[in-house]
Formats: sequence, structure tokens, C-alpha cells
Amino acid sequence: MQSNYLKPAALKGLNRIGDVLIPRSGDLPSFSEFGGIEHIDDVIAYAPKEDIAILNLVLKIFSFLPQRTLRWAADQMVGAWYKDGALAALLRELNIGLKGILFSCYYSGKAGSRYAGKNPLDVIGYSVNRVED
Repeated sequence: MQSNYLKPAALKGLNRIGDVLIPRSGDLPSFSEFGGIEHIDDVIAYAPKEDIAILNLVLKIFSFLPQRTLRWAADQMVGAWYKDGALAALLRELNIGLKGILFSCYYSGKAGSRYAGKNPLDVIGYSVNRVED
């Protein structure tokens, strides 16, 4: 998998934190198993260059952190909703940003080229029906 915006280490980090926040559950595949990361460029194509640079740095760090530390970081991001201060604000922004990227890739309906299982949208029974007047 290659990206025009994210470096290989960042892609690895995105898959790792994605699996922490979107693990396998019943018929639902994990984030990395679904392979929606192949469509990451569609999600971040219009992000400012400075944001992409910071995202590359954060995700690169996630690429080598131990799994236990990644889980701890995810817990801190979620728990920051109930705290005050600059660090809590930064963790809340990271939580919103990462989940926005991850959920956009996961629930886009676009699986990775190697994925042959059920689409998450089908598993949860979601479909959009257009009705014309």
C-alpha cells in the first residue's frame, strides 16, 4: 500500500491504532483486515500540508509503540472528554481527527483489494436509498 500523503511508517501506525479503535467483532472485520486504508488518499486529499506533516509524525510514533501503550493512548484520548487543560484539549482533537479518518476509511464501503469478507455496511444493515419525488 502506498499513499501520496502518508509515509509507509505512518500507514503502519494508522493500521495499528485503527485495530485498537476498530477491533474485529463478530462478523465485523478489524480496521486493518478490511483494508479501507487503501483509500486513505481520498480521505485526506484536501487536508492542509501542515496537518499532513503532523499526522505523519504522530502515526509514525504509533507505528513502533507497544500494543499496550497504544491501548493506553486510545484510553487517554477518550478519557480527555472529561478533563480540562491544554493536554486534554489536544487529546480530544487527536481523538476526533483519528476517528474521522479511521471511520471514513472503514465505513466508506470501499474494501481493500485483498479483502473478501463481509462489508461493515452490510453487517450493520446500513444502506442509502434515494427516493425521487
